[in-house]
Amino acid sequence: MTNRILLKAVLAAALVAAEGWASTDADPLAAREKGRQWLAKAKFGVFIHYLGEGDDWNDKVNSFDVARFADQIAGTKAGYVVFTLGQNSGYYCSPNVTYEKYGGYKIGQRCSKRDLPMEIADALRKRGVRLMLYLPSRSPQADNQAMAGLDDVHERQPAPQEFTRKWSEVIREWSVRYGRKVSGWWFDGSYNTAGWDDLSKPYNWNTWADACRAGNPGSILAFNPGAETRHAFTRLTGQQDYTAGEQNKFAATPESNPAPDGMQWHILSFMGTNWARNDGPTNGDQYMIDYVKAVNAQGGVVTIDVNISYDGKIYEPHLRQLLEIGKAIR
Repeated sequence: MTNRILLKAVLAAALVAAEGWASTDADPLAAREKGRQWLAKAKFGVFIHYLGEGDDWNDKVNSFDVARFADQIAGTKAGYVVFTLGQNSGYYCSPNVTYEKYGGYKIGQRCSKRDLPMEIADALRKRGVRLMLYLPSRSPQADNQAMAGLDDVHERQPAPQEFTRKWSEVIREWSVRYGRKVSGWWFDGSYNTAGWDDLSKPYNWNTWADACRAGNPGSILAFNPGAETRHAFTRLTGQQDYTAGEQNKFAATPESNPAPDGMQWHILSFMGTNWARNDGPTNGDQYMIDYVKAVNAQGGVVTIDVNISYDGKIYEPHLRQLLEIGKAIR
C-alpha cells in the first residue's frame, strides 16, 4: 500500500512538472508565454458563477462538496475551471483580511471563513485540472460601504488612483496565498480604462498585474471590455494574455474575429439561456462539439458557463452536455 501511494505521488509530481505548473521561469514574459501555451492545449474549460449574499453566506459556502465537484469536472475532461471569488454583492467565497479592512467589515462578515478556492484548487490539481479565478475590475457596485472604503466610483467612470492601490492590495493577498495553484485571472467590467492607461501615474495596469502575478509569475490575465463582438477580442493592455471573449452565444471564431498578435484567442459564453441559468442547454450536443472543434482547429479555446447549486453540484443537463463534449474532443 505504501509503495502504491508513493508511486501515485511521484506520478502526480511528474505531471505537474511536465505541464509547467511548477515553473520557476525567471523571465516573466517567458512564464506568461508558457501560460498561453497551456491554455491553448486545454481546448475547453468550465466557468462557474458561485455568487450569493446574506447572513447564511457562510453556511452556503460550507455546504459545497469539493470532492464531488472535482470529480464531475474531471469526468468532463475540461482542462480548467474559472471560478468566481465574488461579484457585485460584496460577498466572497474566500477569506481576505485586506478587503474586509478597507470595506469596514468584521472578519468573516463579507468574506467566507472557509477558503473554498484553495480546496477546489487542491482537488482539481490532483485530477490534472487547472483553476483560474474571476473578479470584477472594480469594487462591488451593490455595496456602497465597500465602494466608499475602497475609494471607488461607478464602474463606468475612470478608476481613482487610490482605488487601484487598494484593490491591488486585495488581489495580492489572494494571489500570494494561492501561489501557483491558480493559473490565471479573468477580470470583468473593464469598461473605462482611463484610470489605468497612464503608466506614468503611480497606480496603473502594471500595479494591478503585479498583484495578480505576486503568487504566480506565469498567471495569465484577461480584462473584459464587454460582450460587443467588436470589443470582446481586443487587447486592453500589454499585461493581457488572452482575449476576454465574452459573448451571448457560441458563434465567433478565431478566423471571424481574430485576436491581436501575441494573445491567445478565447471565448466565454453560457450553456443555458443566460449566465448561470439552470435551463437549457440552448444548443444541441453536436452543435457544441462541432463548434469547439472548429475553434480548436483555428487555435482558439472555449470556456462554457454552466449552472451549479450552492452545494457544488453541476446542473444535470449541463453536466451531460459537458460529458458529451469531452468525449468528442479528447
